[in-house]
Amino acid sequence: METFAAVGDAAYNIVLLAHLLCIIVGAGMAFMAPVFVRKARRIGGRHTEDFAHETNNAVIFPALLFAGVAGGALVGLSDDAFDFEQMWLTVAGVLWIGSLVLSLVAFPPRWLNIFNADEDRRRLARVGLHIVLLLLMIDMIWKESLF
Repeated sequence: METFAAVGDAAYNIVLLAHLLCIIVGAGMAFMAPVFVRKARRIGGRHTEDFAHETNNAVIFPALLFAGVAGGALVGLSDDAFDFEQMWLTVAGVLWIGSLVLSLVAFPPRWLNIFNADEDRRRLARVGLHIVLLLLMIDMIWKESLF
């Protein structure tokens, strides 16, 4: 049976590039979001702070979502070099889902009323998101040596 792609093939590398770009954008924005919100508060006006929250949510959640989808596609494209039964991939999947939930709690879009949290819980969710993203990076870098 002929495979669509394998590690190092053009299709695999394109998906890997998309995966890495989404991680850079999503995680980078998540780590910078508190800075943007603080700056918006200093500038003044409730609309400025709302704009910062909405911008953060419009970038962080979709980027993290696509990063995980692309990561799953990489497993499928890896020609059995990676398998979802590997512990580091299982841990990454759980952490990825956690990052999505925490990003929605930390920066809830206006249309999603299920995660309407007060500012203290949003702040706690941002800290949790930073920890989960750090753990994801550690998991991705050290892969099998951790498990």
